[in-house]
Amino acid sequence: MSAAPAPIPEFVISGAEALLRVAPIGLSPERAELSVETGPWLRDPVAGFCRAALAVPLDDVTGYIVAAGSPRGRWPVSLGIRLDLLADPPVHGSRLAVTGELIARDDQGGTTRGLVTDAAGTALALITQRSHLVPMDEPPTAPAVPFSVPANTTTIREALGIRAAGRGVVEVPPSPLAANGMGNVHGGILICASELAAMSALGAAGDYRSTSIDIVFVRPGNADDVTTFCADVVHTGRSLAVVRVTASNSVDKACAVATVTVQRVRS
Repeated sequence: MSAAPAPIPEFVISGAEALLRVAPIGLSPERAELSVETGPWLRDPVAGFCRAALAVPLDDVTGYIVAAGSPRGRWPVSLGIRLDLLADPPVHGSRLAVTGELIARDDQGGTTRGLVTDAAGTALALITQRSHLVPMDEPPTAPAVPFSVPANTTTIREALGIRAAGRGVVEVPPSPLAANGMGNVHGGILICASELAAMSALGAAGDYRSTSIDIVFVRPGNADDVTTFCADVVHTGRSLAVVRVTASNSVDKACAVATVTVQRVRS
């Protein structure tokens, strides 16, 4: 006999969701919807725009679908994400719609996909996520780490305190704004910082845009610890570059490995 399904979980606004101004709209085991407020915090002096920051609500909207259909005592964690980035996010206070749907589910986990669209219905980003279930007594019902919402004029880079540690190396110091509901570094923050590390490795100055990011999550990273992102340029051409980024914890164990593909937007 299969385990009884758990109640639909409460959507928890932790630091990473507060950073991206994420708000829940609806959640079921088959579909979910969130909204995201845009603003100047989505700009970045190196990347031009933090396109990959949209991975935070996309990770949420797809992961919570698996959680909503999971049996009692189990909770999904992400195995891997494929993120396609189609356009720069607006920065003038409009709302984005973030929707997710179930593709497949089994006793081990689920596969989901999601979409971000702007107020005109234009697609900005797509995600496919694979999750697997791990034992957990109770789902998170409140943030594991207290946080304060940064000012609207504070960029994501500034809010997280991201610092350069050499070309292609960036560090995310301990930050409640990096945390998910369990106190780990949010998968979307790992993706966002991987994008910034890739741009650093390329010496970008707003002249590249990320077009896709494939990431595998190896182990949880503690948001109350330093996470270091080291980028290695695999290929660079006249219009396209591919960068491999490894995120590591303070004892130099990998948390995630990402492949970031970027395209030149200026000659």
